[in-house]
Amino acid sequence: MPKPIGASSVDAELDLIRATPAAVVRAGIAEHYAGLEDHPYVRPYLDDPEAACGSLADAYAAYWDGALAQHWPTMRRLVEDEVLIRARTFATEGIDALFAGLEARARWTPPVLELTKHIDAEYRAGERRLLLVPLVFAEGCRLYSTDHPDVMAVSFQARGAAALRERPAEQPGAESADRLGLLLGRGRASVLRQLGGPLTTAGIADRLGLAQSTVSEHLSVLADADVVTRHRVGRSVYYQLTDTGRALLALLSGEDVLRAVS
Repeated sequence: MPKPIGASSVDAELDLIRATPAAVVRAGIAEHYAGLEDHPYVRPYLDDPEAACGSLADAYAAYWDGALAQHWPTMRRLVEDEVLIRARTFATEGIDALFAGLEARARWTPPVLELTKHIDAEYRAGERRLLLVPLVFAEGCRLYSTDHPDVMAVSFQARGAAALRERPAEQPGAESADRLGLLLGRGRASVLRQLGGPLTTAGIADRLGLAQSTVSEHLSVLADADVVTRHRVGRSVYYQLTDTGRALLALLSGEDVLRAVS
């Protein structure tokens, strides 16, 4: 199960793989691959664990450089935004809202959180801390981990992953039916619609495929009109709707954003 965002770097994680003790590797093979010791993909980890772990780390590094590195700034923002939205939801609406929409195979029936998995296990409240881990590529594949003696980690799909895909074509006649767009302009209206939960300028730009300078200009106008508000968290500035902004969306778009962060 991945560590929380910011806990480490890719290079540091790969170094940990390379430095895995041989005894740990062999113990893992015995536990998880019993009877498969002679499989060509398993044997190298028994014969020369250090070399095998080094090759695995090199393969991960090559995949990272070729497939993920260019998208990492967007992916990181998606996860950071999801963490902030969930934290705000928990603080303002409580545990029920926090678990709402967590994932299709998780059911929250207070005070029980049920996860649909292929093994049976039961943990009582207070036995372990619950760690929610937002993932960008988790659609249709949920994970949970009990490896840590004090932590139960549960993954879920972070919202906004469509920012990594091509944007769909506009539907014919959409512009004429968009009252909010007619009033504010389509660009400014699209920015406003993204703010169901707190987002940064870069986060909104990722989702809409716009330049950050363009989004920043729209946000500045919306803030001057008291439609959005801004607040700083560390080095980042997050924007979210004011009551006026929510009312405007509800009136002109028929979009109820009061619970969009849950």
